[in-house]
Amino acid sequence: MSGQGAPPGHELVVAGDDAELAELAAARMAEELAAAVAARGIAHVALSGGSTPGGAYRLLARRGSALARVVWWWVDERCVPPGDPRSNYGAARAQLLEPAAIEDDHVHRMAGDLGAEAGARDYAARLATAFGGAEPPVLDLVIAGVGNDGHTASLFPGTGAVRRDDATVIAVHPGGGLEPRVTLAAPVLLAARRTLVLASGESKRAPLLAAWAPGDPDEIPARLYQRSPRVTWMVDQRAVPLDR
Repeated sequence: MSGQGAPPGHELVVAGDDAELAELAAARMAEELAAAVAARGIAHVALSGGSTPGGAYRLLARRGSALARVVWWWVDERCVPPGDPRSNYGAARAQLLEPAAIEDDHVHRMAGDLGAEAGARDYAARLATAFGGAEPPVLDLVIAGVGNDGHTASLFPGTGAVRRDDATVIAVHPGGGLEPRVTLAAPVLLAARRTLVLASGESKRAPLLAAWAPGDPDEIPARLYQRSPRVTWMVDQRAVPLDR
């Protein structure tokens, strides 16, 4: 169902539980990718990690050959090897790429194992090559989330990362015992033709409300999406309880 509460002009879709959220998100991902292929012959999508999108990725994988003209990018990555359990790439490979038999030449892994700065330079170069040097590159679909601290992608509060508009991909050192990260910068996230922000559970209620409220994006980086009219928030009713 659709509801109220998201920023003006944004779509809000509320699911009853995790299973319905996965179904709705997978269907919307497939719809957006098919539309991009129909319009331009190819679709570029950037995937996020975390537990919430995993169910949708598994359902999307069942589309098989319908994904043949999709090019896969990542929103962010930890500086760990691709086989590490905390790798966003590794999770998506197990949930989506391998089950759907995606060709390797359609997959652009963020090489966080190079280190944050080198990984960011490498990914910026990959994007520049694929998009003919367009600044910023325009992805057809971005799958994003919101952390309990209000971060999105690997744009963490208090780091100034959300304010970086001088690069397409940046290195982030969040501190607090967290690994360094490679992440798409705000200009790329805001340029996407469609962004789906997925959130599930009561722990996401406060960060979602903060993301929708006025304020400093460096305090709540997910506020950056207020600057784009092409955002759909897909959440479960525990995160945004509504009268149903």
